[in-house]
Amino acid sequence: MLARTARRVLTRLLLPSALLAVVSLGACSDDEAAAPHGHTPASAKLFVNDVDVSANLLLEADAVTRVEVRFYHDDGDEILGTELDHFAALNFTPGALATPVMLVDNHYAFDVTAQAGAGAGTVLVGWGHEAAADDLSFGPFPVTVVVP
Repeated sequence: MLARTARRVLTRLLLPSALLAVVSLGACSDDEAAAPHGHTPASAKLFVNDVDVSANLLLEADAVTRVEVRFYHDDGDEILGTELDHFAALNFTPGALATPVMLVDNHYAFDVTAQAGAGAGTVLVGWGHEAAADDLSFGPFPVTVVVP
C-alpha cells in the first residue's frame, strides 16, 4: 500500500515536469545563436521579383508591391525553411510612407501599398518568434516612393 501511494505521488510530481521537458524540446531555445547554423539571422535583405533591393526599395505611388525579406547567417548563407514558424515585420518611417500586409502562407513576404504621392524614408525589418517580430531588427533600408 505504501509503495503504491509513493508511486502515485512521484507520478503526480514528475509527470508535469516530463511533459514540460518534451514540449520544450520541440520549441526554439533561448540560445539559438550558439547552435551551428541555427535559424537566428545575422542580417536581412529585401527583394522584389527576386531582385535584391536593399540598397533602395523603390515603390510606385498608390500601388501594391510584393516585398520579400530574406534572412542570412553571419557567413552569408540564406536561412531557409523558417517562414512559417517565425515572423518578419516591415516598419516604415514615416509611418504613412507605405503599409505592409503579411501574406498568410509566408511570414517573410508582404504586399506593400505605397502612399499616393512621391516621398522618401526608411524601413526597419523585424524578426522574431511571435507575430510582433520584435526579437531582432535590421536596417534601416532606404525607401523611395515614385510617381509613374
